[in-house]
Parts: sequence; C-alpha cells; structure tokens
Amino acid sequence: MSKKASRVFGLDVLRAVAVLLVLVGHSSTHQYPPRWFSWFWGAQGTLGVELFYVLSGFLIGHILIRSARSGRLHGAAAVWDFWERRWARTLPLYFFFVLLYLRFDYLGVGDLGKDYPFLFFMQNFAWPQLPFFQHSWSLAVEEWFYFLFPLVFLWFCSNERAYRWPLLGTCAFFIVGPLLVRMAVAHNVQDWSAFDANIRGVVICRLDSIFIGVLLAVIKLEWQAFYARLRWLFPLALLFLVGMMFYLAYGLPGLMQHDWIKVLFLPGLSVVIAVLIPTMEQLPSFGWKPMDAFFTYTSKISYSLYLGHICMITLLESCMEKLGVRAAPGWSTWAFYALLFVAYYLFATLTYLFVERPYIALRDARMGHSDVRSGEVAVTLPVGQQVNHA
Repeated sequence: MSKKASRVFGLDVLRAVAVLLVLVGHSSTHQYPPRWFSWFWGAQGTLGVELFYVLSGFLIGHILIRSARSGRLHGAAAVWDFWERRWARTLPLYFFFVLLYLRFDYLGVGDLGKDYPFLFFMQNFAWPQLPFFQHSWSLAVEEWFYFLFPLVFLWFCSNERAYRWPLLGTCAFFIVGPLLVRMAVAHNVQDWSAFDANIRGVVICRLDSIFIGVLLAVIKLEWQAFYARLRWLFPLALLFLVGMMFYLAYGLPGLMQHDWIKVLFLPGLSVVIAVLIPTMEQLPSFGWKPMDAFFTYTSKISYSLYLGHICMITLLESCMEKLGVRAAPGWSTWAFYALLFVAYYLFATLTYLFVERPYIALRDARMGHSDVRSGEVAVTLPVGQQVNHA
C-alpha cells in the first residue's frame, strides 16, 4: 500500500482544521488584533483540541479494534507492541520540546527539578497543570489513553477470542468514569478559569472525549449500516458546531450556573464532532490542488505545529523587544501574524524532518508499517479485510 493511498483526505482536513484553530486562537491573544478577531477566534482553540481528541480516538480506535479482532491485543506482548509503536511515534518529539521549553517557555526558564512530572505525563493527571509547557496538557490526556486502553480491555476479556463486548465495556468504563469525576468536582467550579484548570485540563476528567471517538470506530467496524446513517446528520451537526463556536466566543453563558452543563458540555461537543466524521471520511478533495496540498501538509506536520508554535511566539516577540520594534493596531499586527505563521510552518517543517520523521522511519523499519497495528493502514483497509501477519 502506497503512502499516498494510506491517507484519508477528509480526516486530514479535520486534523488540519484542529491545529489551525489552536494556532489562530493562541496567536490572537498577542499584539493588537481587531476586537472582533480576538473575540471570536481567540475562543476557538478549545474546539481545536476537542477535534484532536475525537479524531485521535477514532484513528487509534481503528488500530486497537482491528488488533483485537485479529487476536493481537490479548496478551502482554501484544500490549507492549502497541505501546512501543505509539511511544516511538509520540515521545521523541515530545521530549525534544520538553527540553526546548526548559529554556524557551513563554512563562520563562523552566526548572527540571520542579517540572520532572512532565517526563511521566503526570503534570495534570488529577490536578491543575503545573505552570510550564502549558499546552502539553492535552498530550498527557492522549498518552494516558494509549497506556490505559489495552490494560482495561484485557481486564474485560474473558478469553482470547473475545473482543466486541470487551471493547464496548472499555469504552463504557472510560466514558462513565470521567463523567462521575466531573460530577464530583463540578459544584466547586464557579468560573471559566477554574473550569479550565480543574475539569477541561485534567486527565481523569477528559478521557471520555477520546473514547467517544473510539466508540465511533467500533460502530464503523461492527455496525456499518448504522455508521452510514450517521452521514444524514452531518448538516445538523455542522450547524450545531458553528453555533458552538459563537457560544465559545460569547464566553459560554450559563455554563457556570448549572452543574449538569459543566458535566456534559465537553462530551456533548465531542459527540457533535464525532457525527461529522462519517461524512468527512468520504471527502476526496476540495477540487483545487493548492488547497488540497495545504490541508494535507498541515495535517502531516500538525503534531510539530502544535508542540512548537508557542516557542515561535516567544522567539518572535523576544526579537521584537530586543530590536525595539512594536506592533500597533492595523497593518503591523497583521504583518506580525503573517510572519508568525511563516515561522510556525518553517519550524514545524524542520522538527518534522529532523526529529519526528526519523523516528517514524526507524519505527517502521524495525516494526513494519503494513498491518492493522499501523494507524493509516488500519483506517484505510476495507471493513472486514484482514491483513496477512505471516
């Protein structure tokens, strides 16, 4: 299977939109953008992260489900194989940026003596994020998902051939569990800052959003007719999502007045995003090659873009301060944003080429990239097709 054939364009678009929402959201809090711009786009980073979560659950869910169906998730060796593949993909770049942000974090120089929990993804496990490398909180949620899913799946397994009910049991465990945790803490959260620190950014409160994506993958692979019917809901889900963008921009009115909204808001948003995926998965192209290439490339380097963009904000603003250059409302702020996005893409390209991709190539050379344990392959295989593991 060629690399080109292994990509799903519509999912690339979703991943690209997710990282762009984060980049624009974080950028808009700097310099002097028009009020309308910072008001609307400054709030959309939240939506970008939720897109990442559901899409990650859907994609990694394919790996886990196909592995379970083929009997490759039923023992310690199989679980270790999954972890090794995931960690070879995610950890090298993450640790590179941990070291980089120790010197160039937006909040100042870090201290590994205090920030060592970041080496174990414990910076926000059941408590607010430590004040360092702040956008890494979402990576911690992802890594705990990778670690815990196969363990809980094995716990639910009654025999080596079982997979459907253990998968559903695992999804239920990780959807209900965070729900109960949020119910326990919601009454103590009285404003967005507290919600962001104690619910949105805490691992044990957020795993359900990823598992909503996993559940969608289960539906696709096990109940194909129902999955196909979800495409009829795409216009409604898209309209709801646009409305949600304005709800975020208006500061989430009513969220803090009702505990049940605090508990259900984020998983509800995840369900809406999940409903978009069956239709987006069928999108072949925008019909304009430059736009297709932009979204595909943005998706390819999205991990590097996400981890590295704060470093570029810090660097550019520091250079401006040393040179005595100040942006002002109007064209100079837009010029700052244009330069910032060029820096985002250049730096992400470099880290992708010289940090991220070499480790991906090493992993694939050592472990292979042609079976159900490999992400793109697991998604693009026709439903029901198995891969020869000989």
